[in-house]
Amino acid sequence: MVHGWSSRFRRVVPGLSVLSSLATLAGGCNQPGAPDGTTEVQGAAVSAVNGLTAINGLALTNGLALTNGLASTNGLALTNGLASTNGLASTNGLMTTTAGRQTVSYLVKCALPAGDSLVKQDQTGVSYTFPGGLGLAPNWKNGYCDQGCEQWVSACLLAHVNTAGIHVPLWMVAGVASIGWGQNAAYPNQEGTFFGNVMRTNTAGHVDAYYCNGPGFDKDIVPGRIGANQTGAPYRNMFSSAYCNINGCVPSDAKTNGVPDGYKACTMGDGAVNVWNGLITVWRQNVAYDASGNVITGLAANGRTLHYDFEGGSMNGWTSGNSMVTLAADPSHAETGSGSLKIAYSGGSITSRVSSPAGLALAAGKTVDAYVYVPAGTQMVSVSLVVVTAGGSIKTTKLVSQLLLGTWNDLSVVVPAGQTGVQVAVEVATSGAFTANVDSVNW
Repeated sequence: MVHGWSSRFRRVVPGLSVLSSLATLAGGCNQPGAPDGTTEVQGAAVSAVNGLTAINGLALTNGLALTNGLASTNGLALTNGLASTNGLASTNGLMTTTAGRQTVSYLVKCALPAGDSLVKQDQTGVSYTFPGGLGLAPNWKNGYCDQGCEQWVSACLLAHVNTAGIHVPLWMVAGVASIGWGQNAAYPNQEGTFFGNVMRTNTAGHVDAYYCNGPGFDKDIVPGRIGANQTGAPYRNMFSSAYCNINGCVPSDAKTNGVPDGYKACTMGDGAVNVWNGLITVWRQNVAYDASGNVITGLAANGRTLHYDFEGGSMNGWTSGNSMVTLAADPSHAETGSGSLKIAYSGGSITSRVSSPAGLALAAGKTVDAYVYVPAGTQMVSVSLVVVTAGGSIKTTKLVSQLLLGTWNDLSVVVPAGQTGVQVAVEVATSGAFTANVDSVNW
């Protein structure tokens, strides 16, 4: 839960703003140092707005490999304070272009604490004031940026990227006091975790800019975010199965309702350093925004229409294929809105479906999404999202071991070529009694 105080900061770059809620913590303005992943610092999680359309100076090679560190040719020096002439130059690099100054605004927001700021001139002598916000590396203003500084500021910059230029709210958590752990019910979807070092080129000639997916969104679907419809994205996911929770990332000790708040270590990369401890995990809302940052009613974050949202106590015509599997509207769990569909079963081992009304006309190639909430300790074995066609059915199945239990997990399935979907269903295989919730079925 966010607590403490909050302030609104207006950036010097037109159109950029951020609302950061930060706790007042003893020592919160100290340099965090090199993250070691062994001790977690309990602070308050942070609400922010992303909108860094690109990290200026990170060039893509063949659309994948990053070959220039942010501090390589952009007038940025890690060995000098940002406030010094040699730390952030006025006459070359970032301060000389609008895009570069946008990057500086986010860099300062990440590095310096709220209440502090950096004043720099461009090559024409015009002065700009960049306000601080998160305080991940406050000593960099006048001193050296060490390994911890490089990793934390890098993770923060990567977490704010949206190459589509759409500003959306983020809930950020991390094992550093100036951000801290904690979940927020208003941000129920774990989008992904960001880490690396964008300041330098690694031993393979690339920049260590990485992310892995959270289960709250089907991988690579949210416009402008983590791999979805991006041009010039400054990061990559090297996990073949994409997701943090099934690729050895170490979850935080801090939990909310039994669910780890984020991750404190991940192994990824092609350089000499590939174990990262300065990670920022981002939680999101399943909400679509237009280019001006306004909510688009009736759409999921992937831009598709919400067809079954189970609001107002309605089950939207869904039925169970087994009399022992019961359905009910549930106002206590919601992925979007204020309700969901609860599935309950109290018997032994079965595989059973709950289904939407028939008579749909889902064209070939259409992607259907649904969200499933499975509590910890479940006896469920797997859950599938199913599209029924005239010729049978097609489904995407996830084992319960692949889910993040106690939170919402996204599933998607594509209608096969040459077929039309006539019904949507959720299929559960279980070894015994269970409850689960379904919400936000969209296409």
